Amino acid sequence: MICKKNLEPKSCILYVPIFKNLSKDEQDAVCLISTHQKRSKGSFIYTSGDILNSLYVIHRGKVKVSKFNDEGKEQVIRILEKGDFFGEMAIFSEELMSSTAEVIEDAVICLVDKDELKKLMVTSPELSFKMMTELSKRLVKAEELIENTNIQKAIYRVAHLLLENHKNGIVTFKTTKQNLAKQVGLTPETFSRKLKELESLGLIITLNHKTIEIVNIEQFKDEIMRF
Repeated sequence: MICKKNLEPKSCILYVPIFKNLSKDEQDAVCLISTHQKRSKGSFIYTSGDILNSLYVIHRGKVKVSKFNDEGKEQVIRILEKGDFFGEMAIFSEELMSSTAEVIEDAVICLVDKDELKKLMVTSPELSFKMMTELSKRLVKAEELIENTNIQKAIYRVAHLLLENHKNGIVTFKTTKQNLAKQVGLTPETFSRKLKELESLGLIITLNHKTIEIVNIEQFKDEIMRF
């Protein structure tokens, strides 16, 4: 069976971890309940107080998910790109959204109908298991974010962010330093100062404005535990 409804959702589904290892029939079933839309940089997919009817999957572009406190200060929760999904709480709850999703790079978003997806989850244990596994991972990361923001020193927060995002010791920033700073509850100025401090300690090397090298991963892990 080949999903002929639309090739955009099909190719989108294949990149998502919770969908890509399903059977072809299950993938086609997800495809048939999906649509896609193009969104421009600066547009909002949803804002705090909205009710969602879909699971959102990024096929192209980037999306920033954040929350604002009573004083209007932004806390960036996640920066999402191709293959990432969001809005999953709409599947399990009818509560209003407490976060905001903003397009920060022109995007193509696939929308999976939440009611139909819930029906598929009933018939597909594999899909249900993968969804719960991913949500568990996000809960752990959310708890770490809260702890780091409320307790840890600024230099530790920056170092922990680098450690979470490195590949073979190389960290490539996929968004602005302003967004990264908000992700760890700092001002952009403080974020930049702490990067320079890590560099002065010989722990990192700034290759360019978007790329940082962690000199020695194991040493880096040991050192940040002392901050």
